[in-house]
Amino acid sequence: MSLRDITKDLHHEAETTQFAKLLLSGKISAEDYANYLYQLVLIYPIIELSNKNQGNLDKLTGIERTPAIYQDFIEIAGKDYSNKWLPVTIEYHNYLLELINDPARKHLVKAHLYCRHMGDLNGGQIIKKQVAHISKGRFYDFKDADALKVAIRSELTDDLGDEARVAFTFAIRMMRELFNE
Repeated sequence: MSLRDITKDLHHEAETTQFAKLLLSGKISAEDYANYLYQLVLIYPIIELSNKNQGNLDKLTGIERTPAIYQDFIEIAGKDYSNKWLPVTIEYHNYLLELINDPARKHLVKAHLYCRHMGDLNGGQIIKKQVAHISKGRFYDFKDADALKVAIRSELTDDLGDEARVAFTFAIRMMRELFNE
């Protein structure tokens, strides 16, 4: 069974959160979108650096999103933005730190790359158009999105299913907290 099949129910749940609907509608405010990016600034560096250190990004040239997220965030909110990370963002951050520091489980961070980055490569292309009135959407700019999708899929292993579900669950919880669902 593919990771896509294993996470299909959670993918649908994520798409149907109120926050995702607002984001995909193009009616999201600059403030709400900046807050969303602010949450990601705490998560993506861990996912990307850990995957890079494990050699998982060697075949994924151009996949790293952290600089682009930060650029989009600064474009919208400025450098003096003051907000708080959501409790779920802090919990996710701490979970990722525990995961990557566990020698027996650190390889599972690849499931978080799959969850976050495949979403950016797919639905992110729709989001980019919907936030064009707010931001340049560098976060969703990929040189060769189709090649990256193929490359990510080729790196996936059967043991990532449960962890991909964890990653989706954190994403869903974050979207719910962003919208106070």
